[in-house]
Amino acid sequence: MDTLDRPALDAALISAHCPPPFTSITVIESTGSTNDDLKKNAAKLKHGSVLISNTQTAGKGRNGRTFFSAPDVGIYCSILLKPKFDPYNYLRLSILSGIILCETIREYTGIAPTLKWPNDILIRGKKVAGILCESQYQANKASPFIIGWGLNVYTQEFPKELEDIATTLEDNSSWPLDRNLLVQDFLIRLAAYLPRLEGLELGKMAYTYDLKRGTPITVQDPKGAYPANIVGINDLGQLIISRGDEISTLVSYEITIREDGDE
Repeated sequence: MDTLDRPALDAALISAHCPPPFTSITVIESTGSTNDDLKKNAAKLKHGSVLISNTQTAGKGRNGRTFFSAPDVGIYCSILLKPKFDPYNYLRLSILSGIILCETIREYTGIAPTLKWPNDILIRGKKVAGILCESQYQANKASPFIIGWGLNVYTQEFPKELEDIATTLEDNSSWPLDRNLLVQDFLIRLAAYLPRLEGLELGKMAYTYDLKRGTPITVQDPKGAYPANIVGINDLGQLIISRGDEISTLVSYEITIREDGDE
């Protein structure tokens, strides 16, 4: 797509067909981090507030990493929720966000991406999107929850360290792409799923997209790294893994995909 044909992000266009609670949508040109902006202003913002930036100067990934957020070519979006359900459902909501983003990508490209638990979306093995969910969790008390996601939409020049591991929707599809419609689709799906969160069969929903059973991985936990194999994602949003005959689940931690022969 020619750069002149790329529609600008437009809050009015996005909100035109978005159902409650996503009726307060703001688009800005630049910020450090949309997640940080919503966290800072959570007390005065209403449930369902959405902040989208055309670029970020300090986009956030998990474990202190950054998310490269070039101007005019991606979506950098954060959504503030003030849920009334049990905070223990936050992991479910995090995984649901990944599933929804996969569904949105498939709808607009025809490609079924891969959900690399817990927060990366891959196309043909390269990262096209990342999700960072954050909460100001207080024990046994509902607290603000932020769904942050970044999506590489249009072809762009990545920093050298990302050239071999990152990709864009445009690089993998010839279909016309409009960032406004992508955001709108995500929000419509989220609005439909949210009231049914506790009853959703996340394992079945993730099956189309998650790393397939038997995929060799390395798990990074505070005590060190160890090899394992994927079994699947359960309805709580946990990753099921196997180590020999032992089956266990992961609630957080980091995983990397191992090539055959890697230790």
